[in-house]
Amino acid sequence: MEHKLMDLKTDFSFKQVFGQPRSADILLAFLNAVLNRQGEDRIQSVSFVNSEIAPDHKFGKGKRLDVYVHTGRGERINIEIQLEREPAMGKRALLYWASLFDAQLFVGKGYDQLQQAISINIVNSVMNSSTTRYHTSYHVREDQEGFILTDALEMLMIELPKFRRDRSHRLSEAARDPFERWLLLLDASKNETIRRELEEIAMTDTTMEHALSLWEEISRDPDNYAAYLSRRKAMLDEISHTQSAERRGLEKGIEKGIEKGIEKGKREVAKALLDEGESPERVMNLTGLSLTEIESLKQDKK
Repeated sequence: MEHKLMDLKTDFSFKQVFGQPRSADILLAFLNAVLNRQGEDRIQSVSFVNSEIAPDHKFGKGKRLDVYVHTGRGERINIEIQLEREPAMGKRALLYWASLFDAQLFVGKGYDQLQQAISINIVNSVMNSSTTRYHTSYHVREDQEGFILTDALEMLMIELPKFRRDRSHRLSEAARDPFERWLLLLDASKNETIRRELEEIAMTDTTMEHALSLWEEISRDPDNYAAYLSRRKAMLDEISHTQSAERRGLEKGIEKGIEKGIEKGKREVAKALLDEGESPERVMNLTGLSLTEIESLKQDKK
């Protein structure tokens, strides 16, 4: 693997490895690991679904899911991977989950026929500072006693920066974990040590072997790689634009704060001068405030 490999944290390359019918075995291994499905509860098959969800009214906003599948038992599962920071990721994930659930309801179909909708979100930023755990799961629960209202909702957040900190001192152990090895794969494009660990695992894990060979194959394809670079550039441009807007907003806020501070300081000096008996005209000359503002200060004092 001496040539450049695609970064699997971009949605384009993630779909190439995890979101194609030819890689169904890879996706099944990932889903069973992340959802901790074992024995008879394991997901045995998936069908890939059109990831474009049209708006449900004239002024609605369409949604493009990264990987969207139905399981053999009818569950709806969406996997989203987010390279850049998304401050409203929680709300976005909830909206996407709601779209999966709502799309099942047709005329003549009862609510009892609605299947579970599962949203898996892999983010390359820290979303929740309330916990150091990188893998969190959410359901609709009663506030006081914590029992589940319905199992129709399952939402997972996987925060990669937390995972990196957690596995930094136990790489070999992480590579042998059925779930964590897939997260390692997402970070392996620029980490030779991780790739060596995964290649060793692939000697006894045919699904990981398939994932590594497929990753190399799509990275070698010139058209694929060009499309990947184009998508990555667009994402980085979007990140840069967002950061520039945030920086401009911060600078503008600081500037306004300074202006307000100077204005407040002038008023405080004017009050002190008035207390010492200086005339409004002299206070105006010393502070630059208008006579109207100074008279207002005198009235406030009274």
